[in-house]
Amino acid sequence: MFQKMNLLESAMNVAVLNTQVISNNIANASTPNFKASYVIAQTHEDPNRITAKVVKDLSTSISNDGNNVDVNTQMALLSKNTIRYEVLTQLASMSFKRYTDVLRGA
Repeated sequence: MFQKMNLLESAMNVAVLNTQVISNNIANASTPNFKASYVIAQTHEDPNRITAKVVKDLSTSISNDGNNVDVNTQMALLSKNTIRYEVLTQLASMSFKRYTDVLRGA
């Protein structure tokens, strides 16, 4: 019963990390030689667990100062991640409501 909650929790943790990484990329958009990082979600043998790995994109450079942050791309990724997090919180809320209903005998 709580396995679904564990999966939701780990997915939400990945989304939070993703927000932090994207925010850091945006904050450093004008820092010379800064390289953007990205979050890669990883699944494991345990289907109720997701972890994340942060990787730097060292292969590209979009400005003369060596920085590779495209603010428009980062903002799009942030919007997508925000929607993902909102869906996850709604799913968690619905699960908590079901548990509460069961405990109340509804």
